[in-house]
Amino acid sequence: MTRLLGASVVLILGLVGATGAAGEEQAPGSEPKGGAPVTIEYYYKLAPGGASEWLALYLKNHNPILRQMMKEGLILSEKAYERRFHAESPAWDYKVVMVWRDWSALEQAGGREPEIIRSLYPDKGNHDREEKRRWELTERHWDDVLKEVQLQ
Repeated sequence: MTRLLGASVVLILGLVGATGAAGEEQAPGSEPKGGAPVTIEYYYKLAPGGASEWLALYLKNHNPILRQMMKEGLILSEKAYERRFHAESPAWDYKVVMVWRDWSALEQAGGREPEIIRSLYPDKGNHDREEKRRWELTERHWDDVLKEVQLQ
């Protein structure tokens, strides 16, 4: 997650800078609105037979980092889902939906993550090995940044 959260934050913030806050139109050169919550869906397609091991590693090595970010107010909520029924496309095994406080929380998370990892996982080598294994089990990963559509 260390590499992935940082890369996701940079990618997402780069997209926001280029296209506006989750797709909102903005004046050229203006900054995206920072105060609104940001909802991101993180998708994971896993190697066949790897779902149980992946989830155990996620719960052990990644979820505690996110829980700490929730305690700090960077993340407002986190929920994980698995498909109840088979669907062909897009193929995914787990989806994690996080609501971030705002865009600046994503930036802060990238800076806070190394310190949180050091505090939660004194054996950095073991944490790194297990995270490497979790990513070996991940065949595909992508993020969707959502923009709410007002219905009324």
